Formats: sequence, structure tokens, C-alpha cells
Amino acid sequence: MRHTPLQRPDALALALLAVLLAGCRGEPDTPEAQIRALVARAQSAAEDRDAGALRDVISERYADASGHDKRALTGIVAYHLMRNRSIHLLARVGEIVLPEAGRADAVVYLAMAARPIPSVDALGGLRADIYRFDLQLAEEHPRDWKLVGATWRPAELDDLQ
Repeated sequence: MRHTPLQRPDALALALLAVLLAGCRGEPDTPEAQIRALVARAQSAAEDRDAGALRDVISERYADASGHDKRALTGIVAYHLMRNRSIHLLARVGEIVLPEAGRADAVVYLAMAARPIPSVDALGGLRADIYRFDLQLAEEHPRDWKLVGATWRPAELDDLQ
């Protein structure tokens, strides 16, 4: 099967980082609010193709089931930012669980397309990929959440509703 750049499996790594952005300084006090604000800012950073901002969110301890560490994930993100002229995202934060202080598990649904996504309703008329990300985050410094692990899989349009 032939994939467009945004449909390639490695593009998932870019989308993964698109749901995060380094530093929660100046954000609301609750971890849940900080994570939601982080997702919104990360979406903007990915669409602005800001590799540095996305790289900073990855913990040195990052590891995933695909064998990626921080260096590998950073390389994949940089490659896709250079390759894709236009990245448009629509993110929805689902459940956020804080199993212990300084640790969070978050579910984020993300639609990716080469054209702007004005709303969930517009997705039916666009060629977009939709994914579910299960993220593991750690607060490595006060109000400074980092990505320490993640898994992802395809999702359905209904998941974004």
C-alpha cells in the first residue's frame, strides 16, 4: 500500500509529539489543566513546524514498544517536519489519570491532514488520519511535564466527538 507523507507509519511519531510541548510554566495549577494546555500549545508548535519545541518535551528516559528512544523519536520528527510543507491537526484530550504524584497517563485523539481542519464535522470531507495516543508523562521538575512513553493506534471519527 502506498502512503502519502502524513499517512506513513513514521508520521505517527510526529503526531505523538504534536500532542505535547515542553514546559508548562505559567499554566494553571492542576496537572490536568497543565496537560490540556500543553496539548493545545503542542498542536500549534507542530503546525508551525517547530522541531526544537517538540524535541524539548521528550524525556531522556523516553522509551516505547517500537524501540524508540529520545534520539530516534527526535530524528523521526525532524524528518517529517522537513518533508511535509503543511501539517494540520485537530486534537481532543480524553481521559487524564494521575496514578501518583508527578505521573500522568493521558489519552489524546488526533486527526492529521495536509489541509486545515476547521472542525470535527469537516473531517468527513477531508483526507485525514485519526489516531488514539496513550501517553505516559512525568513531571521531571515542577510544572515541567515530559513524555516518557507512548503507544498509538488508529481511531475512528466517532472518537473525536
